Amino acid sequence: MASKKKDVYVMPRKLYWHLYSLQNLNSEKFIKVVNKILRKEYQLIK
Repeated sequence: MASKKKDVYVMPRKLYWHLYSLQNLNSEKFIKVVNKILRKEYQLIK
């Protein structure tokens, strides 16, 4: 009998951020995301 394996799905990294989604972040996460946006690692969607 074949063993059942669960397919592990890894979510891709979030690269595009909307202004409204930034409002819901806690302050530490917000600072990290904004720094990455300024370094052009993430994209900001208006």
